[in-house]
Amino acid sequence: MQTLSPSLITALQAARDAGIAPVYFVWIEARNRATGAIESMGLWSGDEDAAFSVETPNGGTASREYLGGVNLEVDSLKSVADLTDEPVTVSMSQIAGATQQLVRGTDVRLAYVEIHATSRVGGALASIPQLQWIGIVDDVQIATPQAGGDGRIGLTVRSAIMSQLLAVNPAKSSDSHQKRRQAGDEFSKYSASVQARKIQWYKKDQ
Repeated sequence: MQTLSPSLITALQAARDAGIAPVYFVWIEARNRATGAIESMGLWSGDEDAAFSVETPNGGTASREYLGGVNLEVDSLKSVADLTDEPVTVSMSQIAGATQQLVRGTDVRLAYVEIHATSRVGGALASIPQLQWIGIVDDVQIATPQAGGDGRIGLTVRSAIMSQLLAVNPAKSSDSHQKRRQAGDEFSKYSASVQARKIQWYKKDQ
C-alpha cells in the first residue's frame, strides 16, 4: 500500500480541469568501472541541475542532487497486487554528458535504482518526490540513431524483490552436487530414493 502526500492527491484530483505534468526522478547506485567503488547519480526530467528532498525507503527524507537536461522519461510504471513481474523502462538522451558517464564510466548492470515522481502545478512541484519504485538494472539498450535522428539510452529496471522471488537456482540438491560442495557430505545421500517413494501420511505402513 502506498501513502501519497495530501498535496499530491489534491493535484491528481484536479488533473481533469487543471491538467497534470508528471515529473520523474531516478537515483542510481552503480559500480565505477575503474575503481570498483559504488557511485551515486541522480537524474530528473527537468532542464537544470537542482537539489531536492525526496522520500527514502525507510520512511524518512534525504536531500540529493539531481542532474537535468537529459530528456528523462519513465515508462510502464505500474502498481500490482500479485507476483506479476512488471519491469520499468527508464530512457534518456544518448548524448548528454551525465548519461555518457553513467553507462560508460560505471557498470550499471544490477545497479540499485530508486524512482520518485510528483506533479508540477503552476511551475512548482505539487509535493516532495514520492517514492514509486525500487529495483535493479536488468538490461541496457543503446539506440544509435540515423543521421539527424535522436539517440536514446534505455535501462530496464526490475523490482528487486521480484527478481529474487522469480530467480531460478540451477543447482540441484543431489548427492553428487553436495559432495562437490564439501567432500564427505552425506546430507543428500538418500535423496533419490526418498524422492521416488510416495507415502500417504494418513495411512500406517502395512
